[in-house]
Amino acid sequence: EVKISKLTLHHVAVTTLWLEPGDYPPFLACADVGVSLHTSTSGLDLPMKVLDLFGCQVPVCAMDFDCLSELVQDEVNGRVFADSAQLAHQLLELL
Repeated sequence: EVKISKLTLHHVAVTTLWLEPGDYPPFLACADVGVSLHTSTSGLDLPMKVLDLFGCQVPVCAMDFDCLSELVQDEVNGRVFADSAQLAHQLLELL
């Protein structure tokens, strides 16, 4: 918050908040779609945010990387994209 207060932003408001663990699922469930920009440097770790979204029954668009298919299968349980054009197309379809 200190760093944000030092920025010279015009017509921009930044709000930070803390959610109690029980408040997180209902908050996340309010989303129309979730976007995961996670990519793995090791090629082995998976985005846990996608699991959170799955658990709240929120549609997911996830950036493709080596092991993502272990979690998200395109057009089966989510959408997978490789670039901004694909993501834009998927968002238009879902929204």
